[in-house]
Amino acid sequence: MNAELRFPMGASTPMSSLAVGDFLYLAQRITSTLLDGQQIIETFKKYFCKASSEHYARSSSLSWAKSDLERHASSASSDAPGFIAAFCDACEDLGANDIAVPDHSHVNKLLEKHNVPYRIIDNELHETVDYVSPPEPMASPASVVAQALADAKALIGHANASSAIDRAHTALHGYLVDLCVSNGIEANQKIITSKAFKSLRKSHPALTPDGPCSAEVTRVLQAFATSIDAFSIIRNKASLAHANELLDEPEATAVINAIYTIFRYIQDCLQRYGH
Repeated sequence: MNAELRFPMGASTPMSSLAVGDFLYLAQRITSTLLDGQQIIETFKKYFCKASSEHYARSSSLSWAKSDLERHASSASSDAPGFIAAFCDACEDLGANDIAVPDHSHVNKLLEKHNVPYRIIDNELHETVDYVSPPEPMASPASVVAQALADAKALIGHANASSAIDRAHTALHGYLVDLCVSNGIEANQKIITSKAFKSLRKSHPALTPDGPCSAEVTRVLQAFATSIDAFSIIRNKASLAHANELLDEPEATAVINAIYTIFRYIQDCLQRYGH
């Protein structure tokens, strides 16, 4: 049955960033012996690209696939019915291969949790009548970093890539400082990225070194954080140069990968810790 027959048309209702995050978390929990993790993520990407009228292209790795999925899902979230249809169609596609996927009851629970004014009943999306729209929450520091990274990745090789990378660096720095402050770890806006990460790694319960080779893992991660600061210093000292001369595509890709590595590591640790 065509999506437009199953889902109501009309004025667009957006999905909140928190709702989008929960739906993506649900999607990324799907596992299969038939398809690897990236193939599952790519399935959701295809449907969210279709919902947002964006071009689909396979990502180069699982980590980039997750980043691209976040970007396409964010674009599709401007229209809740279309977003929900894309999520359900991706689940239906995977389910046809005997892969265990979230059913409509899971979808409805998330819609109710986030006060989205729709419910799926008998394979049709119905607008709820007893719904009061809550105030739109402010974007979290984590969502700001994710969006900045997506923008910077999309602009690599273009004239304005340099400023986009600056925004990603600034967003990551703000995110690290916010994590420090909210967890009682001493930090201020003047602290550099590598020191903020070092403080979190030392004092935040979700990030403190643990497990096998913890010292070696710490050195590797700290090197990524230091490299981010090093790129920033290079750019500041070369302020008289044209933006394109400051960071060519290989260097731009390197700094974006470093920022993404630190951000993703922290997100995964917080999720593992239960935050």
